[in-house]
Amino acid sequence: MATENEMAVRRFYEALATGDTALVDEALAPDWEAVPALRSGGGPDGWKKSIDHLRGVFSGLTVVIEHIVESGDLVAVRSVGRGVHTGELLGVEGTGREVELRASDFHQVAGGRIVRTWHLEDYFGIAHQIGLEFTRGA
Repeated sequence: MATENEMAVRRFYEALATGDTALVDEALAPDWEAVPALRSGGGPDGWKKSIDHLRGVFSGLTVVIEHIVESGDLVAVRSVGRGVHTGELLGVEGTGREVELRASDFHQVAGGRIVRTWHLEDYFGIAHQIGLEFTRGA
């Protein structure tokens, strides 16, 4: 049976998977902090904007929690999102390619809501999938 902390974290990903941003207010504390900070702004409103942006960039976006581990007030998640790259990302217009977005997150939970999230995403993998080329400097 899922704990209160795990349920808050699952709502965080469900909001991204479904686009139901009402879930964000159930999952996040009003002063939620993302580390690193989101380019879309802070707090729950910043996450809602990020959800809208990502769902616009990747049509048919799905999100699967592959692993979830809880220790005290921390919940660690390894997730993968999949969608078709249809909007601009990293300066690349939509390619129509199926893309995987792999991420690892640590969520700190207090009072049944996430208060802080440390996020690490495989941007290099995403960039490669949408056709960005990287070369070694001389």
